[in-house]
Amino acid sequence: MGKISEAETFELRTQLDLSNDIKVKEGGKKKETGEIIYLSYLSWASGHKVMKLIDPDSELIEHEFDHHSVISGQHQDFLVTEKKPYRQVGDGYMVKVSVVLFGKIETENFPVTNYRNQPVVKPSPTDINNALKRAFVKALAKHGIALYLYEGEDLPEPIKIDPKQLEISEKLLASLNEKTGTDNLKSIVATINKYTENDPRYGKKIKTLAEMTYDQQAIFKIAVNKLTDDFEKQNKK
Repeated sequence: MGKISEAETFELRTQLDLSNDIKVKEGGKKKETGEIIYLSYLSWASGHKVMKLIDPDSELIEHEFDHHSVISGQHQDFLVTEKKPYRQVGDGYMVKVSVVLFGKIETENFPVTNYRNQPVVKPSPTDINNALKRAFVKALAKHGIALYLYEGEDLPEPIKIDPKQLEISEKLLASLNEKTGTDNLKSIVATINKYTENDPRYGKKIKTLAEMTYDQQAIFKIAVNKLTDDFEKQNKK
């Protein structure tokens, strides 16, 4: 294992011994056995320390997005634009964080989710802040720092949705298909697999809704709402 201050290449960063900085937390229980699931993670504070030890000139960038609102005046309305560190996607929200090491940038888009990894419809400042910190650690991992935590080596097999949740998902898809007049399954599955490919904790790639895990179902719902919003906007024109 190399020294942190000498980890100037991706390969060296993947070999860093960060065992003293890795923490473990309970990640719920297995539905079948009730066994507690333990997850290993790198805290944002430890990640920031390691980042600065590797490259004192490194940068953390929390991207901001335009948010528009209308304020009514006595004689006219005013369009106000504010910068905020999140954007809306369907009925969910996303944050975007970049990390620059030795002049190279890596970026992570991350959903604002609750403790069950479900999208938060009305996020609080704490929800946004938590998502930004989690996105930072994942962007850091793209530089090789604690990347092994995301390779699925110490993660349990994600649980597939139960028949009731499958029925709910199928009804949502049927409603979307009826509204848009097209079969959206292929597009939604492609979206789920895109996120799954980038984060093995979601599970394995799927071909049917019955193969979804609960985390993938959260992506499914965001995709359905995004397609619904896009369709309604197009038909208002």
